[in-house]
Amino acid sequence: MTDPEIAQGDARHRRTLILLWLAAACLIVLTWWQVFSLVSASRTRELEGAERDLANLTRVSQEHANRTLRSADQVLRFVQSRYLEVGPRLDLSNLTAKGVIDTEIFNQVGVIDVNGIYILSNLPIKGRLDLSDREHFKVHVPTDTGELFVSKPVLGRASGKWSIQLSRRITRANGDFAGVAVLSIDPGYFTRFYGELNLGRKGVHALYGLDGVARARKVGVEEALDPASSASAPKEPIERKQEFANLALTTPLFERIAAGQMAGTYTLRSSVDGVERHYYFRKIPQYELAVVAGLDTQELLANHRSARNALWLQAGIVTLLIVALALALTRHLRQIRKEIAARQSAKDLLQDRTEQLNAIFALSPDGFVSFDQRRCVKYVSPAFAQMTAMGEVRLEGLDEHDFSVWLSQRCRSAPSFCGVASLRAQVMAGKSDAQDLIEMDGAVKRTLQVGLRCSQASTVSQILYFRDVTHETEVDQMKSEFLSTAAHELRTPMASILGFSEILLNQEFKATEQKEFLSIILEQSKLMANILNELLDLARIEARRGKDFRYTRVCLQELMADVAKALPLPASRSAPELRMPMLALHVMADAQKLRQALVNVLSNAYKYSPKAGPVVVQIEVLTLAGLEHRVCIQVSDQGIGMSAVQLARVCERFYRADSSGKFPGTGLGMSIVKEILDLHRGQLDIVSAPGRGTRVSLTLPMLFPAPASSPQARPELKYPVAREQATRASVPLPTQAQGSAEIEAILHSSDQNPGFP
Repeated sequence: MTDPEIAQGDARHRRTLILLWLAAACLIVLTWWQVFSLVSASRTRELEGAERDLANLTRVSQEHANRTLRSADQVLRFVQSRYLEVGPRLDLSNLTAKGVIDTEIFNQVGVIDVNGIYILSNLPIKGRLDLSDREHFKVHVPTDTGELFVSKPVLGRASGKWSIQLSRRITRANGDFAGVAVLSIDPGYFTRFYGELNLGRKGVHALYGLDGVARARKVGVEEALDPASSASAPKEPIERKQEFANLALTTPLFERIAAGQMAGTYTLRSSVDGVERHYYFRKIPQYELAVVAGLDTQELLANHRSARNALWLQAGIVTLLIVALALALTRHLRQIRKEIAARQSAKDLLQDRTEQLNAIFALSPDGFVSFDQRRCVKYVSPAFAQMTAMGEVRLEGLDEHDFSVWLSQRCRSAPSFCGVASLRAQVMAGKSDAQDLIEMDGAVKRTLQVGLRCSQASTVSQILYFRDVTHETEVDQMKSEFLSTAAHELRTPMASILGFSEILLNQEFKATEQKEFLSIILEQSKLMANILNELLDLARIEARRGKDFRYTRVCLQELMADVAKALPLPASRSAPELRMPMLALHVMADAQKLRQALVNVLSNAYKYSPKAGPVVVQIEVLTLAGLEHRVCIQVSDQGIGMSAVQLARVCERFYRADSSGKFPGTGLGMSIVKEILDLHRGQLDIVSAPGRGTRVSLTLPMLFPAPASSPQARPELKYPVAREQATRASVPLPTQAQGSAEIEAILHSSDQNPGFP
């Protein structure tokens, strides 16, 4: 090795070490990124699981509160209606004894008269109780809202217990205020129910009013009311209570309910006990109440913190292992570098010779397989591997018999490869053309010519060489198939001509019969002439590739009108319906060849629509790729149509979709149309369905209109077009100034050389 090569080797060694430590750093970063991702996912799973549990618990609490309030409302409505009927004579104690009023849920049921005096109750009333200052009385005095009122927890003057007052206004038939029906519910009824729903040591379950005051609230195993309700701090001043209520109204719970959200989740640190909790709330329909359940985030994420600490420990251990591995690899690479430097000089000479041989075989299009003295495969060239698509198969070491079997299995069909031994026997027998022709199996057809050369070298006994002759074979096959098809198509009318001519020569017939036979001979002769003419057209087009085309500026509307006028129509068939824009559309084309293509398409449209459906020709402008404009001629019929298989072969020579012989033709018409359009840089598209007709689209590059100063700026059309047709088919055309430089160059070249499109 030279000094520059040694320096390059040292530089590569340093780069390898740098890449090694970069890879180690990347692994460490990925490890910690994965750990943080897992920690985040763990926290998210814990919160999502808690949210699902809280959602279910609040749904249960919502249903419990809803049923309780509906039951209380039914009792109040009953008391309301009975009081209007019997007045002060209503015996609530008797109703309680009969079980109409459930005392397990409701502490007390009574009636307050118009002056605020508690006059009726299911429990004994001690003295004269004035409740005119109570909120659950005052709210009903001004007007009848028709709604159930649920008060804050208050200390009942009649029962002497903390209770939630539910009340309804009693209104006489004339609308006068007759008092208030009131029912008391112990907040403990709700908190006892919440106690059955385990939310942990610091979990919260509460029933809140939309005024910010809790009707019932349970924290862990303790029952508590909101400070604003005076239950937990009955001696606090009114200003302090209102401060707590106002503070509660600013929490996300009431903000979201005010925004129309009926349920949701949020995280908040409590202003009462300072504990951060994850909450879920639900608004109770039809009532100004909401149920809330919350879990202490510290308790909720306890498992998450344990998993997080374990992951951090594992990540630290993995980081240490990565660093240790990088150090070990660094030492190992340095040792390898020393060994490579010692061996490299010994390999240089061998590598140089090997590269020369490999270059020769790699550049050769033919494939080679060499065999050693034991007649086992020694070398396989890249060209052979590509020819046989052998992939990752290793052939080195196979004897000639196993190699022959493997190659035979790769052949498409019998006869397969004759074998290496057979080729060698032919060479030994002095046969000059000891070769075999095989066809490889695969998605792409490939034909290989196999030959053998024997060698007297000490390391090589024989060489197989493979040459790809697929193209030559396909050309020969295409020629044979074409000649066979053409001969078959010509033999049918020739048989009719010979047969009827022989009959006329050997027998006597009446004049009418002779005329009939001669007509058949004439028709078959025309068919033969038509086949020959179309074959000559195809041959001329293919041989000259448009060199004999005379390209001129052609107005499509005028050409289409002339074609439709001169088209021979079947009996009782109307001319094609032309739908063309008023503004002249020009293309650069050979008018005669384009006419021939249009006639072929129109003839097929009439031929394959035997039920006399209309044939419609529509010309429209297509805009593609910004400023590129093309003109599309669509010929539509309502004939027999074609299947997808027939449509795929419609442009093949001598192919006819109808094989019954009902429709005459040569099967060359659409092949000629395709060749003509290709030489015009056009496109042929066919859409068809059995029984629904066919639409053939001929698309050609459009020439822009001439400048406004030119006499051809707005050419006069030489055919009549109905105004409604022109309006329906016309599209905005670009001005000359909008044309690209490429189109202007085409226009210029067409004016200078009419023979180039």
